Amino acid sequence: MKKLSVFLIAICAFAQDEAALRRFFEGRTVRVKIDMPGSQEGVDVRWRQQAELDMKAYSQRLKKYPVSIANGDSVIVTMVRLKSKNIEFQLGGGGYGTLGDDTGDVSVPSVSRSSRQQQLEKDVKNEKDSRRRDDMNREIRRLEDDRRRQESRERARADELRDRKRFEVDEKRRRAGSRFNVWFPDKYLAESVPTPERLMGILGQWVEFGGEGAQRRQSAPEPPPPAASPALRRGMSRDEVVAMMGKPSSSKRRQEGSLAVVTETWNAGSEVTEVDFVDGLVLKYRISSK
Repeated sequence: MKKLSVFLIAICAFAQDEAALRRFFEGRTVRVKIDMPGSQEGVDVRWRQQAELDMKAYSQRLKKYPVSIANGDSVIVTMVRLKSKNIEFQLGGGGYGTLGDDTGDVSVPSVSRSSRQQQLEKDVKNEKDSRRRDDMNREIRRLEDDRRRQESRERARADELRDRKRFEVDEKRRRAGSRFNVWFPDKYLAESVPTPERLMGILGQWVEFGGEGAQRRQSAPEPPPPAASPALRRGMSRDEVVAMMGKPSSSKRRQEGSLAVVTETWNAGSEVTEVDFVDGLVLKYRISSK
């Protein structure tokens, strides 16, 4: 009974510590000092005597996923979760890839042998007439060739759909935020949960928190900022780009796998801007000097 009481007290204290962290951080606007991968895997920080970034995992995730929050971006803390071995510090939604998010996987449907082909393959084994057997084998080969062509068409369609879904998922990843996963030694959090000030100190190398009054979300809505001049961004339509930059000076089309990519070029003063479009949307762009 005593052990149960101690256990329940520990659970209550753990929940209170999480509630304190959530009250302090959630709704704050912070500024990140590194590029954040567009995935729920986020960035791993391991704390022992001091905080250390897991550079191997960080590099792999930046190669695998698009950047969702860039170095210098300001973003809202959307959730803080206290778990048994780590604290999740979620930014701008916490990252794409949680339960229910589309993975972009596409399966290739198999094309089965027709009932006619299956019956012929069965009958030809018992056919005694050599001429009739030859006719049956020719029909089996024709039917098998048709089946393989159909399989090839299905694979091509699946490849095209996979490329389109990968593009769509990457766009969703860029808008879904990211997170820091702060890992602690085994059983550490069961005995001592960092205070908000301590957690800010742990993450301070990669997150700028600023003053509390300036960072907390205000209860009354703030007036909208002055309209900024338009700027290129991924996901813009071609019509938006042309309205902003005018008619391109050149246009080229190429294939990347099953995707048709159109590259258009604008020359303005000393700058050259190249924009890659897929299905009329900006995939990526490059700005260079002449």
